[in-house]
Amino acid sequence: MQNNNISGLIIGQNTIYLDKVASTNDYLRELLSNFKPLAEGTAILAEEQFRGKGQRGSTWVSEPGKNLTTSILLKPHFLAIEQQFALSATVAIALVKWLKCKTELPVTVKWPNDIYVDNKKIAGILIENKLKGNKIEASIVGIGVNINQVNFDTASTITSLSNLTNKADYVIKDLAVELFASIQKEYNTLFTHSWQPQLNYYNELLFWKDQEKPFLIAGEKKIGMIKTVGIDGQLQVLIDDKLQKFNIKEISHLIS
Repeated sequence: MQNNNISGLIIGQNTIYLDKVASTNDYLRELLSNFKPLAEGTAILAEEQFRGKGQRGSTWVSEPGKNLTTSILLKPHFLAIEQQFALSATVAIALVKWLKCKTELPVTVKWPNDIYVDNKKIAGILIENKLKGNKIEASIVGIGVNINQVNFDTASTITSLSNLTNKADYVIKDLAVELFASIQKEYNTLFTHSWQPQLNYYNELLFWKDQEKPFLIAGEKKIGMIKTVGIDGQLQVLIDDKLQKFNIKEISHLIS
């Protein structure tokens, strides 16, 4: 293990609260671009995020004051560049474990980093890494979780904590503290035990794993079975008795 002491790290100990921001990830990146060092574990928590970013160039639309939108600065110098997906897996595990304390419904990870409760999306993760040499200098971990919002344009595939529990008055700041603690625990596990155990657990949580399901590949519908995700972040799917590997944007789940 490399010499990178994170024993004193407390995620969210330095939290910057914003009433309104375009993107918490962009805001945190701008702070990083300043010459003054920013402590690892610094978090941005926004009341309203009006241009949040998701995977595949999508946007994260959130009603003002209703949901948890945050970005966290981590500095996983102990990970090599080729191991960076382990951080995404670790954050996903933290979200799943936290949500499992809120609902008895199954909580899974839809590759690469959407969190589903039953068959509906409740949260998303977007990690942007700053690389230096063969190491990760800094990671901006963006997270959006649907909390008190109950109406969505695509209601058949989106849900929230309020929809799941019929409770509409969650205190976002209190939930953020809980989530930060869950991420802290899993991040410490990643540091202490390296990436393999975290990747193994991530694979246990995969949405649609070992089930024959429809996917969209190069504009064509295919039936496949998710088998695993490697440390390179590629999704491995069994299609026509052949195991194929896919990067983001090369394959999509066809959820009805």
